[in-house]
Amino acid sequence: MLYAKQKKEALAIHERAVNKYNMQYQNMEKMGNQLYERRQDSITLIYKIEFLVNSIANRPKEFDKKISGIHAAREKFRETETYAAEALAAAVKSGAAVAAGVAGGAAVASMVPTAAMWVATTFGKASTGTAISSLSGAVATKAALAWLGGGALSAGGAGIAGGKALLALAGPIGWGISGAATAVSVAMLGHKNKQIADEAIAEAKKITMAGAELHEASAKIQHLTDETVLLMDALQDMAQANRPLKGANYLELSEDEQYQLGTMVNNTLTLAELLNKTI
Repeated sequence: MLYAKQKKEALAIHERAVNKYNMQYQNMEKMGNQLYERRQDSITLIYKIEFLVNSIANRPKEFDKKISGIHAAREKFRETETYAAEALAAAVKSGAAVAAGVAGGAAVASMVPTAAMWVATTFGKASTGTAISSLSGAVATKAALAWLGGGALSAGGAGIAGGKALLALAGPIGWGISGAATAVSVAMLGHKNKQIADEAIAEAKKITMAGAELHEASAKIQHLTDETVLLMDALQDMAQANRPLKGANYLELSEDEQYQLGTMVNNTLTLAELLNKTI
């Protein structure tokens, strides 16, 4: 009669939705960090291969062209990292907070730089591409928050691929439904219980939908990580096999050795380009 049972059941549903969402977020965060770590490993491997290829005398001009592409891709990745660091610093300086899309929020100041790095390199930076360091004052803050919050282009924000960076940065969500006050009439108590039950169910639906977004993002991150690791492993073997060719004269190499070098350069370019693939 007073909707006490309905309220209890609705709050239980809400709590399960929150717990599931938080588990999905933590899983996505773990995968995002793993992808970022593998990309850092990729850069180390790319440097080693570049050094080896550059040591080959009389190498084809095509090699140098692809090395330039490798360098450009690597620098683009570094620029995204720099952008993320600048965005985080500008937002922290402003004292602003990023609100979660469904319930609660997270203070930007509580974020560690690595979190901003993996989010930026996984989901993409602001579509405007403007360096925040080149801006100042309120404009810089607006640009930072637009990226952190995935601001819509129509609203003057920078935007973010898929609009999911907000969820990634917001982190686990907390309890968003308040209990009924005790000093109320029986009639008002029943009304309050029903209102709380309705709000809990409505919010649980939003949280469940957001959790599904995180689950989908996690699957995409895992696929990208697997793709990266598979190519890295192959390149590790190629680099080891071609190690004796360091400092050699390309014109004196056998046809098989020349082919092996060419394959390694091609795959290294593919790995470098994969650094900037977002979901």
